[in-house]
Amino acid sequence: MKKILIAGASGVLGMELCGLLSQDDGIELRLQTSSSEGAEKLKNFSTDIFIAGNEDDFTGIATDVDIVISTLGNSVSLFTKNDSSFYQTDLHTNKKILEDAEKNEVSRFIYVSILGAEENEKMNIPGSNRLFEKSLESSGLDYTIIRPVGLFSGLHDLGIMAKRKLVPVIGDGKAKTNSMHQADLALFITEVLESGDKLIEIGGPEIHTRMEMAEMIAERFDAKTLKVPESIAEAGVVLSSFSEDIKHKLENFKYITTHEMIGKAYGTKTFKEYLEHIDENELP
Repeated sequence: MKKILIAGASGVLGMELCGLLSQDDGIELRLQTSSSEGAEKLKNFSTDIFIAGNEDDFTGIATDVDIVISTLGNSVSLFTKNDSSFYQTDLHTNKKILEDAEKNEVSRFIYVSILGAEENEKMNIPGSNRLFEKSLESSGLDYTIIRPVGLFSGLHDLGIMAKRKLVPVIGDGKAKTNSMHQADLALFITEVLESGDKLIEIGGPEIHTRMEMAEMIAERFDAKTLKVPESIAEAGVVLSSFSEDIKHKLENFKYITTHEMIGKAYGTKTFKEYLEHIDENELP
């Protein structure tokens, strides 16, 4: 029987992992979440739930654990307010888990980072991910760092805007990406539980331009696309300085939507199929 810790278990990707791994009779799960609300979502997958947030003590979280999977990180959604900085959560809280994993000599640590972490260390969001990657690389543990291109669920912000009948496209919309479904990423993680490359950059099965994706969203919600010049988007980043959280999210959004973001093709779920199953009543 292997014991696996999933950090960030009540998040979108974490929930997909819980659903997959809880079906394996040879696996026992310990699930980390930061709130009682998160614990309520997880109770059908395990009774071993570790409730701890950024300010809490994570001592003992990796006791008797064989493999750690961390999907822990702040939300990048413009419509979700984070109570802590990306450095506090994505870096320092993950380091607490890593330190306990080292102390308890876990056999393997899998970390879900983001594509672009290495090239954009000076930016807040990829920078905090890259700093934790470096901590993991120097830990001495067997590890795999997975950098997904981006998840379909991370595009819900555009769906929210589309409900208001406009889908913004920064720049010319020609930058290409192969975002992936969170269920496909969860499935891939199960394939590298025991072993895998130290670094894997991964995406979905189809490559689209940002304009093509915006047009699919617009069609789904009966909205229109709106091109926003990069200079205007940059001004928005500067003017958002009254909120560090929004500033860093806008900075990240501008970058990823105007640069090629393509990883190794994996999975079967397409963006168009994903859009068809979104319940717009669940979007604010």
